[in-house]
Amino acid sequence: MAGREAWDPARPGAAVGVCVSVWSPALGEAVRARVAAGESISAVCTTPGMPDRHTVNNWKQAHPEFGQALTAAMRTARLAERARDRAALAQRPARSGVGRPSTYSLAKAHAICERLSNGESLTAIGRDPDMPCFGTVLAWVRKHPEFADLYAEARQLFADWMFDEARDVAQASTHATVWSDRLRFDTIRWMTARMAPRKYCERLVIAAEIAQRETEPERLTIRMVDFHKGPNGKILVAPPRNAAEAANWEEAYGKPYDGPT
Repeated sequence: MAGREAWDPARPGAAVGVCVSVWSPALGEAVRARVAAGESISAVCTTPGMPDRHTVNNWKQAHPEFGQALTAAMRTARLAERARDRAALAQRPARSGVGRPSTYSLAKAHAICERLSNGESLTAIGRDPDMPCFGTVLAWVRKHPEFADLYAEARQLFADWMFDEARDVAQASTHATVWSDRLRFDTIRWMTARMAPRKYCERLVIAAEIAQRETEPERLTIRMVDFHKGPNGKILVAPPRNAAEAANWEEAYGKPYDGPT
């Protein structure tokens, strides 16, 4: 094929800088040996005088023995690489401990809960260089039961503080600040209701009369009424639906409603 020739590693003066595509057992063995030595197929195929990846794939299909040998070489290279990694890991000095030491202390837990009880948010506390960050505090809550109890109580006190804060915002509001104060008030009320829902969440009570459906099935009743102006100028309803409409009818006609007129 013009511009291409087989490359024989044992032949002096082999083509340099030319990608070959003609199969030869010697070239196939050269590819296999370099892969088995730890080189990737991409590195082998970018070497001048070697086939490209597309050609190697074609050779694997056209010459099954070459494909099997190349697959075995790749497996050998992977096993050798894993063995080297395990050996390097075994030579590392043993660590004195696992992870950073915990900075948790009961005194610091009390300080966090005290600041929460006084209305300071956990994010603000976490910005303090002397205090743990937000995520660390929550990790302490999960890990230390005594701190979890203190934290839950502090959150309830925080809700009480927010409740009083909403009152202070409302009382300090002026005509010039009413809109911004309304936003603050609504935010505080929302937070308070969710931190202590049993204590501060608004309850909607709906009174309903429940019929005895066990003895009488539920029915849908449709009543047709007629609206018209009576002789006295009032709007009358026929038939009357309540005592007031019945009184209007009797006042207009001097007698109770007894059917269509």
